[in-house]
Amino acid sequence: MKKAISMFVTLLLLVATAGCGTSAPTPDPAENTQANPIQTSEPTENSGDKILIGYSPMTLINPYFSAVGSAIQEVVEANGAELVQFDPQQDSSLQASQIDDMISMGVKAILIIPVDSAGSRTMLQACQEAGVFVINIDNVINEADYDVVDAIVASDNYGLGYLSGKDVVERFPDGAKIGIMHSPTSEACILTVGAFWDAIEEFASDSSLYQNVAEADGMGNMELSFAQATDILQANDDIDLFYCVNDQSAFGVLQAIREAGKTGEIAVYGKDGSPDGKAMLGKDGFVQTSGQSPLGIGRIGTEIAFKLLSGETVEFNTAIEAFSITAENVEEYGIENWQ
Repeated sequence: MKKAISMFVTLLLLVATAGCGTSAPTPDPAENTQANPIQTSEPTENSGDKILIGYSPMTLINPYFSAVGSAIQEVVEANGAELVQFDPQQDSSLQASQIDDMISMGVKAILIIPVDSAGSRTMLQACQEAGVFVINIDNVINEADYDVVDAIVASDNYGLGYLSGKDVVERFPDGAKIGIMHSPTSEACILTVGAFWDAIEEFASDSSLYQNVAEADGMGNMELSFAQATDILQANDDIDLFYCVNDQSAFGVLQAIREAGKTGEIAVYGKDGSPDGKAMLGKDGFVQTSGQSPLGIGRIGTEIAFKLLSGETVEFNTAIEAFSITAENVEEYGIENWQ
C-alpha cells in the first residue's frame, strides 16, 4: 500500500510540475553562475523596430505565473510588440538586477510581480526615473510605494482568503485546529491570511474555538510546503485543517498528509483555482480553493500598458473578483483550463 501511495505521489508531482496548478522546487539562485540572468524570451534580430514590453514575475517555475505570462504574450504580439521576460527564481536581488537589464534593453513598460512586495521601491523607482511605465500585477506593493507605479492589477486577495475562512466555519461549526502554510514576504498572501481569520471572526459563533496551532513559510512552493507540513504534522497530531496561500502549497501539504497516513482525516484549503487544483477537489481532503484568473490579470495589465504608451488615462487600481470553488460547483468553472 505504501508503495502504491509513493507511486501516486510521484505521479502527482510530475503532473503538477507540468500543469498550471503547482510548482517544482525553487532553484537555488546561488546555483546560477551565469553572468547574465536567466532569460526565457529574447528579442529577435528584428526587434529594433518593435516596442519591447518586460515581464518580471516572482518565478517562472510556478505555472500560475507562466499562465499570467502567456496572456501577456498574447496581447503583446497582438499589438505588434515584443516580450522580454526573466526568471528571478524568487530572489528579490536577482529580480532587481534583471529589471536594470530590461531598462538597459529599452523596454517601454514592465509588468512586475514583485518577489518582495515590501522591498521593491528602489527597483520600481529605477523604472520611473528611466521613463518606463510600471504595471504592478498580482502581488501588490505596499501602499506607501504606490507613487512609483502607474497602475495595479490584481485579484481581490482579501476576498480570496475571506471565502476560505467562511467555508471553514461552515464545515467546522464547532471549531478547528488550523495550520497555515504562508508566504509572508508577499503582500497578497498577508492580505489573504488576514482575511481568512477575519471571516472566521465574523461568521463563527465562538471564534476562540478556531486555533492557529502552527504557521510556516512554504514560499508558495510544493516541495518546501511538503517539508514544512511534515514537521507540523509531527508536532500536531490532532490538527484539523490546513489553509494554504496557493494550490502549490496545498499539493505539498496533501503529500505530507498522505505520508503521515492521515489522508482524508485533515481538510486542506488552497488558493488559485488552478486546473490541477480543481481536478483534486473532493479528493484526499482537498475541499476548497478560491479562484483567481491569471489570464485576466495578464491580459488586463498588458492592455493597460499599451494604453499608457498611447497617452491614455487608465484606472489606477483594478481588482478582479474572487470566487469559491468546491467539488460541488467546480464544473461551472471547468477543470482543464484556467477560468
